[in-house]
Amino acid sequence: MTNPANTILVTGANGLIGRWLVPALLNQGYEVIAAMRKANQREQAFRHFVQRQATRQHEENDVQTRLQVVNFSLEQVADLFQDRTRNDSIIAIHHLAAAFDWGLERNNTHRVNVDASETLLQCAAALPHLQRFIWVGGYRVANKPDVSEARLYKTLGAYEASKLIAHERMKQRATALNLPWTALNPSTVIGDSRTGETTQFIGAAEIIQQLSTGNMPAIPGNRTTFLPLVHVDFVAEFAARLLQHDQSINQEYWLLDENTPNFAELLQRLADHMGVQAPRLFAPLWLLKRVPQCLLPSPRETLSFLSSDRYDVTTTRQLAQEMGIADRLPLNNVEGWVDHLIAQQFGDNPAMA
Repeated sequence: MTNPANTILVTGANGLIGRWLVPALLNQGYEVIAAMRKANQREQAFRHFVQRQATRQHEENDVQTRLQVVNFSLEQVADLFQDRTRNDSIIAIHHLAAAFDWGLERNNTHRVNVDASETLLQCAAALPHLQRFIWVGGYRVANKPDVSEARLYKTLGAYEASKLIAHERMKQRATALNLPWTALNPSTVIGDSRTGETTQFIGAAEIIQQLSTGNMPAIPGNRTTFLPLVHVDFVAEFAARLLQHDQSINQEYWLLDENTPNFAELLQRLADHMGVQAPRLFAPLWLLKRVPQCLLPSPRETLSFLSSDRYDVTTTRQLAQEMGIADRLPLNNVEGWVDHLIAQQFGDNPAMA
């Protein structure tokens, strides 16, 4: 690498946010180490995707030489730091890697999402030129229930509970290590604000699929239920510029459009776009949480993301304005995201170029 002190390590680089973050970092002039599972099988397709996303497409050789793809597993975090020369070049870490799915087993998920994140933070503290440790949590950390970890896992499911616990522990551990940090808490992440493109077909995409097929008999919640959305390119561009803004040190930001329509209104808007009928009746969340899973169209865990809570994004908007990306925060292209999901048959036909 040509600049030994200009490298950013991204874990979970092949995930939705990672695929947009890596080209955003390259466009900012950084060198990037993209760490992911099964790197040998994924590297070629990943590099092609990054090159297509990069804005400096005439500099293909430059982009590719500044990108290094390495294998990484949350089961073996320390292996990522065996190369001392590489360690000396890292100035920041974006920690995106996590086990994400519904119905995950508790103990393994805790080990991967919580314990491994703490181990990664400990390894980061030993890097000689590290300026920042940045991680992605989730918007629901603002309303973490004050209950035991066991109760949290039972109530929310393994993925959401582990992310809430990891967020809390990393803030505590980073502070104890005197390690500059920033936490990003995005809401439900949807497709690119310009193209609608996404690589994720679970979560909110499953809601759109149910709506498109008439498999949503009622609206979960009530008229005030809120599922905030955010475009993936806003999250990526916000994250990619953090090192240029010292006021973001030891801060956390909620990344979401607070003007996202309430859930029922959002469903109606999307149903109108698809030319299908939106459900009219409401099903209270307390009732759905008691219905047997076999009678629900979605995993029960998804219900924890629905509430009437609102979130303060004042500091996010202020910093996004300074960064010059405030125009990407509003829901500019939610219909384009829906069109992309349909074109890809909700993941059954992932004909990504």
